Amino acid sequence: MAAPDRRRPKGQDDLVDWFTVSYRSIYIAVGLVALLAGGVGYYYYTRNVPAPTLPIAPPSTVTTARFTTIEGNVKVKTVGTFEWVNADPTMVLRKSDLVRTGPGGAAEIAFFDGTLVHVRPDSLITIEETSEDPSTKRRRVAWHISSGEVQFKAPRPTAAGAEREISTPTLRTTTHEAAAGGVAVQESGESSVKLYQGTAKVETKTGQTVQLEANTQIKVDAAGKAAPAQNLPPVPVLLAPQHQAEITYQDPSRATTLLLWKPVPGATGYHVMLDYSAYFNRPLVDRSGIKDASQEIRGLDAGKYYWRVAAVDKEGVEGSFSDFARFTVSRPQGGGRGSGDPPLLAIDSLEVRQSILQVRGRTEPGATVTVNGQRVDVASDGGFNEFIQLPGDRPGRQMVVIRSVGINGGVMETKRSVMVGE
Repeated sequence: MAAPDRRRPKGQDDLVDWFTVSYRSIYIAVGLVALLAGGVGYYYYTRNVPAPTLPIAPPSTVTTARFTTIEGNVKVKTVGTFEWVNADPTMVLRKSDLVRTGPGGAAEIAFFDGTLVHVRPDSLITIEETSEDPSTKRRRVAWHISSGEVQFKAPRPTAAGAEREISTPTLRTTTHEAAAGGVAVQESGESSVKLYQGTAKVETKTGQTVQLEANTQIKVDAAGKAAPAQNLPPVPVLLAPQHQAEITYQDPSRATTLLLWKPVPGATGYHVMLDYSAYFNRPLVDRSGIKDASQEIRGLDAGKYYWRVAAVDKEGVEGSFSDFARFTVSRPQGGGRGSGDPPLLAIDSLEVRQSILQVRGRTEPGATVTVNGQRVDVASDGGFNEFIQLPGDRPGRQMVVIRSVGINGGVMETKRSVMVGE
């Protein structure tokens, strides 16, 4: 008996094949739709979700030092070089650079944190540090004195704090606050620290530590042993000639100018300096051992002069110099001024350090120049370079009036705005 034929009828097979193809097509279509929807969703998601923000590095601080004043012979040897070159205001001073001043030479250096360092004549210093911690923003400046003398003034530190360090071969002085003082190294190897403002810690190479208060000094011998701290005499008060005074003599070469100041209690002597410059680098008069609170100066030529005084006590300790006073010696001038074309008046630079304005410029030869009403000396070629004391009790923006009157009576005037520090 033959087996039954189990094959589907031809029409039934076609129907099964159609359903199979249809199901596969549906699956493929659904997959394509899902893939397309995912792509569209990803596109819009990435378009609307902001890109991750990368951390922005804080602006870096330029941690360098620069010359603000160069007087006379000043040399620099930059790190990695062997040649001394003449200093100039465009130089940038960095760690391990050396600065040397010759006889009569001096320089003022401004660190990035506002610390001012005045290098006196015949001195050699090394810039040891000028940096800011990138994470804490704490600032640090340091310099080493191999020989000579340095006066410094450190401003009030920022909220992050600051450290100033002055070292010599036998000691290290550190201050973290607003301070002013002087550090000197003698030929004998002895070092001394005078602190006029603020507080400072002095550490010697023998391991001694001394805390200095304002208006005190300490001396350390060549072996690194510190003597007891000493109080400094008070600062003298200048009486005459007063600042910005003008003294007229018929014949200045035969005249006598009296310098007068208030006696300082406990002082047994005084140190008087007179110079053409407010930096007292090449003093015309440099006298110590003066017993009275006055000094006569004979035969001053017509011109401008700066003077200051320091008191000395019975132990021979010299205190801080007074702020300078400027006076002018002149001859009588007769006749009136007519009118004419205004003279040339070119201002080359205006620089303010605290409340002292230095103005450099040019006018016509023979012209008369005043700054805020104060007469200044004009060289034979018409150039002038003047230091003017601005009102220090009004820190901030101040207006400076510079006026030139030509020999024919013409007038030229310019006004400049300057910033006066605290």
